[in-house]
Amino acid sequence: MHTAPARGDKASVLDLPRTPTGFQQLAHAVRARTPRRGPELPVEPPWRSEFVARDAGGPRVSLREFGYGTGELSGWRGQVDDTAVVGPLRILTEEGLAHLTEVCEALEGAAGHSRFIATRRLRGADLVSPFINNMMRDRTFLLTCSRLVGVPLIPHPLRLPTAQINYSDGQGQPEIVRWHRDGMDYVFTIQLSGYEDYEGGRFTYFQGRTDAFPGATRDDPRIREAPCGERGAALFLHGSRIFHAVTPVTKGRRVTLVISFFCPYFARQDSNTFWHLAGDDGITATIPCWLRLKWPARNPAVDFALRAGSPAVTWDDLTRRP
Repeated sequence: MHTAPARGDKASVLDLPRTPTGFQQLAHAVRARTPRRGPELPVEPPWRSEFVARDAGGPRVSLREFGYGTGELSGWRGQVDDTAVVGPLRILTEEGLAHLTEVCEALEGAAGHSRFIATRRLRGADLVSPFINNMMRDRTFLLTCSRLVGVPLIPHPLRLPTAQINYSDGQGQPEIVRWHRDGMDYVFTIQLSGYEDYEGGRFTYFQGRTDAFPGATRDDPRIREAPCGERGAALFLHGSRIFHAVTPVTKGRRVTLVISFFCPYFARQDSNTFWHLAGDDGITATIPCWLRLKWPARNPAVDFALRAGSPAVTWDDLTRRP
């Protein structure tokens, strides 16, 4: 992956606020309102498997390159979860990207405001958009994402944070995505705008262990910028293991779709914490989702797939030719 040091003054990048913790996180959870459901679109283009780009692939960085040891990686019967970053890459065709952009633009009226991680966003976008729902649960799309990451993936069973659309523009108070690590382990971000559409809005991450991030300085070469300036660029991030942020959009408009996946085989090693979710969605909305996620599963590959309304993906599927 060809990354570069973060643009501009690194001190200003590091000065971006971090996600609240401790008492402040609890306060966010108490104040947060249940995400509102937006109206279903009267007309949406139908999703088709042909919208998935053939031979999608891109540069890969391992978790070991971020400083994680072999004993810290999730494993299942000899299979190891060692992918930190993949991309940027194209995961949708031009036609598929155009339809997805149309859908996300139409859903903006349902977006809400939050100061926890992302400023303005729509949570649970797949609950109101048949196009996004069908895309995420399409077997071709899931297999493509799974092969890129190297582990079987399905949409995350926690429905509210599974698909989030972030909207940022340069009007008024600049909108940002705070320095944070995700509750989700497997996160794809699809850029629906390009650098020609906005200024600022750089995806920045720390190429090191999360426990080393507090010691980063303005000259730290581990503060990196992912080159996601092309419209349609997709980036995978092992979100729970990597601190990342987006700098303020100072001019123009930036829209991204963030999709969170889940590996059923690593269900017991899932990184989600209750308060991370509650800080964004509120305690009331998080409790039923949390219980649903943590309920014991007899056959993880099948049981969690059923909960997510998704076809099951297995290790064997990753080695079969498309």
